[in-house]
Amino acid sequence: MRAVSLSLLVFLGFAFTAQAADRKIQDFYGVYLGHGAEEPGEGAPAKEDQPKTSRFSQVILKAAPEERGFTIEWATLKLKGDELPSEANTKSYVQTFRATERSNVYRDVTSGDPNLGADVSWAVINGDTLSIVQVTVAPDGNYFVAHYDRTLTEKGLDVRFTRFENSRVVRAVKLNLIKGPAKVN
Repeated sequence: MRAVSLSLLVFLGFAFTAQAADRKIQDFYGVYLGHGAEEPGEGAPAKEDQPKTSRFSQVILKAAPEERGFTIEWATLKLKGDELPSEANTKSYVQTFRATERSNVYRDVTSGDPNLGADVSWAVINGDTLSIVQVTVAPDGNYFVAHYDRTLTEKGLDVRFTRFENSRVVRAVKLNLIKGPAKVN
């Protein structure tokens, strides 16, 4: 049943992308730096004794001509603690997306079939927002969705990250990134 639900989720995700994109992927190319904070997840009450988690992030969006698409690289530094950080954690990621027959939809070059245990990921441009969705189905049928909205602003990007476990929001992060002077090809 979960596989059917997940298939429906993926189908609806593509169905909602049928509207024309206002922007082209080239409008998002650049190097962005900034920071933000994690918000309490829906259904997960904020713990008063838990230190605040600040995040610093760098996002690089550039062309992937061999795929007629783009590559996104991002790194996040998480600092826990209110005034003096008590813990730091750094993660970095790279994804390459291939153009599809729809002008505003891209498919991760490593995407597979979630019903066979492979992750699936796609990107879509709606207006000023580049959204990237990653879906993972665990062997027990539980699913995990990471959803990134990167919206163009006058100065750079506003980023909204939401992580779902099954239908529950377990993490939400908002970041404000400023576009740097460096150009990427």
